[in-house]
Amino acid sequence: MKNKIRLILFLCIVGNSINAQNGLTATEKLASFGKIYGFLKYYHPEVAKGKFDWDKEFMNYLPQVVAATNKESLSKVYIDWIESLGEIKKCKKCDSDENYFDKNFDLSWTQDTAIFTNDLSSKLKYIENNRNQGDNYYVSTEPIGYIKITNEPIYEGIEYPTEEYRLLGLFKYWNTIEYFYPYKYLTDQDWDAVLKEMIPKIQNTLNKSDYQSTLKELVAKLDDSHAWINFGDIANIKSLPVKISNIENQAVISGFYNDSIADLNNLKLGDIILKINGSDVKSELEKKLKFVSGSNQNSKINKAYDYLFIGIEDAVKLTVARNRDTLELTANRYDFGVFNYLKNKKKTKLKSITENIGYINMASDFIKKDIDDIFKSFENKRAIIIDLRHYPQLKYNLFLRHLNSVKKEIYKAYDPSIHYPGNFIFRETLKTSASRKTYNGKVIILVNHESLSRSEFTAMAFQTVDNAITVGNKTVGTDGSNKMIEYMGGYKTAFTGTGILYPDGTESQRKGVKIDVEIKPTINGLRQGRDEVLEKAIEIANE
Repeated sequence: MKNKIRLILFLCIVGNSINAQNGLTATEKLASFGKIYGFLKYYHPEVAKGKFDWDKEFMNYLPQVVAATNKESLSKVYIDWIESLGEIKKCKKCDSDENYFDKNFDLSWTQDTAIFTNDLSSKLKYIENNRNQGDNYYVSTEPIGYIKITNEPIYEGIEYPTEEYRLLGLFKYWNTIEYFYPYKYLTDQDWDAVLKEMIPKIQNTLNKSDYQSTLKELVAKLDDSHAWINFGDIANIKSLPVKISNIENQAVISGFYNDSIADLNNLKLGDIILKINGSDVKSELEKKLKFVSGSNQNSKINKAYDYLFIGIEDAVKLTVARNRDTLELTANRYDFGVFNYLKNKKKTKLKSITENIGYINMASDFIKKDIDDIFKSFENKRAIIIDLRHYPQLKYNLFLRHLNSVKKEIYKAYDPSIHYPGNFIFRETLKTSASRKTYNGKVIILVNHESLSRSEFTAMAFQTVDNAITVGNKTVGTDGSNKMIEYMGGYKTAFTGTGILYPDGTESQRKGVKIDVEIKPTINGLRQGRDEVLEKAIEIANE
């Protein structure tokens, strides 16, 4: 009798286990639907022609997906949907031997036997192998190489959509990143896991504010300093007249947007900001970080400080540590244009630091004649310091023709493929200019935590010079063109649209540019008014 009871209990346990394995959670079903929705949109030849109202198709099939009880019923929903879309002819061009950059490519989910039946997986594989090779109604490639999203309803003005439209917006964005974001493979969190995490968060948002915070969290998952989302709420935002950076793990005033206005507000270089409006800065920082996209931790912290200290109020109360004193200050905020910052930072175009050392500020405006005159006046100097700590013009090649005697490869770039989404195509290699008569002294490149995007790309270009030395600290780590797209509701969002590698395949994204001599600013150095990076460069120039 005991043996019979044990057998019955064993069979019940096994039966429950089998049912649990066949059953799917609500999130698993919705995640599979989001993936199928995007896959068919970009891969199915008939869908890619724009023959269907694809948002309406989503709304029609969503209830059926939710009602499915196991993988068999779920797969039948998808099979019926695929068969309703029309016949797919054999593709003669799809067996390409293209040398793709494939680190972002992953369609293994289509063969997941825990979610899909073999019949469905076979159909999905057939679509992949006979995918759309013509124009795509929903995406095209721009001349620069990155993608252009087309023919998407914006639903402008719907700031807090109903649940099904919130899911639709999530799936559209997730698939854009899945197939066309060049650095998906470098994110901290697996992109599949992001989808499963964000589905219930999007479903359970309570109001517009909660919804927008969830979208910020979603965009932050890209770990990309080019990534942001704007809800049209940045009007009347005001700023302090100072830069606040993460130095020695503190919120420190590291520079001025306008030194005169900063002085009026009793704000000094090296001040450590301990509290803002009575709240601990480190605690407030922790609240901000998950909503901020940055390519590395330092850039996330610096970006979070930017958001923490701006606001619509005219003034803010700060608790500041200055030397051994703790001060309570009321600092005014201003419209950023009042600072005249962009014009001021370009004032010093070039100078002779000493008889043997020249200095070039790449943030300045240059024309070809300027550059020719610079190298004529600097030709006898032992070293030239090139400052890339601010955003430069795209004029690096006019400089390199005076520095490289032979053409050299600057980088490898890869752009999204719309004919095999998820794969990327290597662009034709860009090389430097070259000249018979070149400058032969040391070329010292300055970078720091403010060097981003074009600054980093330009640094890579100058690093091709034989006797170049890069001095500074970890750059932002976001390299490649910035791509802006619409998010449902009329919101604007962005991410890096082109992948950039060093010629040897090393990433600059997230890592920053290669640095030969690392120098980090210190609080004491700031208080003394020292430029420690420049000081090190001068020391190297004099060696």
